Amino acid sequence: MSLQLTLLGWSASGLRCPDHQVNLCPENNTTPYPVTLVQMPNGTGKTTTLNMLRATLSGAAREWNSQKIREFQRSGDSTKSGQFVVRLGMDDKLLTFELNLDFIQGKVTYRTSSSHGSGIRDGFLPPLEIKKFLNPEFVNLFVFDGELANRLLNPKQTRARDAIDSLFQLLLLKKAADYFQDNWERHAQNSSSKSTQGLTRRRNNLNRLKTKRDKIKRERDAVQIQQSQLKLGIQDAEQDYDQALGKDKNIGTRLQTIKVQLDQAEKVVEREVEKTTEKMRDPQRVIPGLAASLINLKANLDHLKLPTSTSKEFFEELAEAPECVCGRQMDDMTRQAVRDRAKQYLGEDEVGVLNRIKSDIADYCGGNPEQYHQDLQEQLQGLQKLIRKRDEFKTELHSLEEERLKQGDSELEAKKQHLDQLREQLDQCNQRLQEIERSPHSKPSEDTDCLKELEFLITKAEEDVAEVTHTLTLKRKTEIIRRILNQAHQQAREELRKIMIEETNQRITQLLSRDPVWLEDIQDSLKLQGRGGASVGQTLSVSYAFLATLFNRSKHQLPFIVDSPAGALDLNVRPEVARLVPQLGKQFVAFTISSERQSFVDSLHQAAQGNVQYLTLFRKTSPIDALWQNSDSNQLTETVDGVMVTGKEFFERFDLDEEL
Repeated sequence: MSLQLTLLGWSASGLRCPDHQVNLCPENNTTPYPVTLVQMPNGTGKTTTLNMLRATLSGAAREWNSQKIREFQRSGDSTKSGQFVVRLGMDDKLLTFELNLDFIQGKVTYRTSSSHGSGIRDGFLPPLEIKKFLNPEFVNLFVFDGELANRLLNPKQTRARDAIDSLFQLLLLKKAADYFQDNWERHAQNSSSKSTQGLTRRRNNLNRLKTKRDKIKRERDAVQIQQSQLKLGIQDAEQDYDQALGKDKNIGTRLQTIKVQLDQAEKVVEREVEKTTEKMRDPQRVIPGLAASLINLKANLDHLKLPTSTSKEFFEELAEAPECVCGRQMDDMTRQAVRDRAKQYLGEDEVGVLNRIKSDIADYCGGNPEQYHQDLQEQLQGLQKLIRKRDEFKTELHSLEEERLKQGDSELEAKKQHLDQLREQLDQCNQRLQEIERSPHSKPSEDTDCLKELEFLITKAEEDVAEVTHTLTLKRKTEIIRRILNQAHQQAREELRKIMIEETNQRITQLLSRDPVWLEDIQDSLKLQGRGGASVGQTLSVSYAFLATLFNRSKHQLPFIVDSPAGALDLNVRPEVARLVPQLGKQFVAFTISSERQSFVDSLHQAAQGNVQYLTLFRKTSPIDALWQNSDSNQLTETVDGVMVTGKEFFERFDLDEEL
């Protein structure tokens, strides 16, 4: 069953962004424009609007602490509450999510309403059909920004395979496997045993382990949500801290220079670490003299003429023949003699192994055998120099920060303390997730918090219960069908992975015809072929291509909401990306600033056949009053602190990139 989900509009009040209401549909129409461009200058609250969209669509704000909630209060305003409302179209239904922020108590509440539902209900309650899409992980895929482009290529921050599972409903196979498991559990629960005490003890142990596993899973999910929110919070806190640091112009200029140098140095170190790690996988580079020893081994095998051209199997077949290859009749004595001598020869599998060993030695240890270890040592020395250079930038940056902090700026100290607290909380989250998701020990204890160890203990406890309830046969059959379903899941995922790689690379060829990068693999993240990283524009283009392939492959239609769709792209790449936009899905909404228009808007307008809505939203300030006060009143919407103007003409002549 296909599903079409569209973004119909949203409204904001009492938040850091200006109060506004956006309608994405033409007048007297419930079908949104295929493309909407929302132009918001820096300082207008674009980031706040995007964060509110994500939080309202995913329910993520339920995990926010009071400090995080109060960060969305309008600066210098005594407003006690804020509200963000998102309207969705779900096939022929109207669905509304309402996020209310109480800045006094530091709490949030959700309300949900549906035109085909039971009216307005308290809580974040997405319908079952779209519940799998409206979670923090998946919402971040279709409410997309430049950071997601980086996260899609970072295995520590995203799970690209999970997006494929969700969109193509591969999780139904897992649900089927769970059904068979539930069936065995019902039979085991209803079975009796001669030893009631022994059965009760085993059931209690099994239930205790399952309860603990479910508790740990809930904790993991909560920590992952907290981790995502902390990463967003750290990004905002770093921006605030950097702005406060830069208030001293002398130090600010030096800080900016050092940060650029540090960023470049870290990227260089990251690339060199990957190269070094790749070389360290070759033992002949790590162990001195190993290459020479392997070459000596190959020479000895050649000298002994091993492997021989004739294998043991030849003589064993000859012993069964009626006559020898020389024409003589075979009798029992000659047959036994042939079998005895066959033991002096190698089998076909052994011959193959020796040939492979000799071939690999020639491929990997040819030339000067001492050069391999020497190359790795030179690589390590070069890496050490790069690390020292990077650390020098870190030390210089730290010294400048200390110099700035000594000036006694209380605001700066507060921002620094807040940033350090967020980083410490993120470290705690990472450590907890590492313990929960680590590899199992060979002999796990029952007080473990490792999910894989708990699964092992649960399997063992289930076998104990199956044995005493005489359902061991059913249990083993259940395990067989579950393995089949899990294998089907893996095979389906693998086939989709291959298709996604091929089609994504076809789109990349269109986008980056001058300097293409290739997608090599889709695992937890997107892996680029032959390189550890790419330019910002290449990363963004690869992410566009992957998501376009993902969304177009699914029978479900989702909106695609993008922050700064062209900001990181070279001018010669922008037209190609603009032409791709209408293919991303049936609805594309982008937040832009005026500097992104060049080489992008006109190409997009043409690709969308002119069916584009242009919105310009900005804050009321005296320097820009003249920009809008003579605008057509039919195209202008004014609120207490903001102005929104519709139309392409105003959109294109609005030139304001400086922060308001």
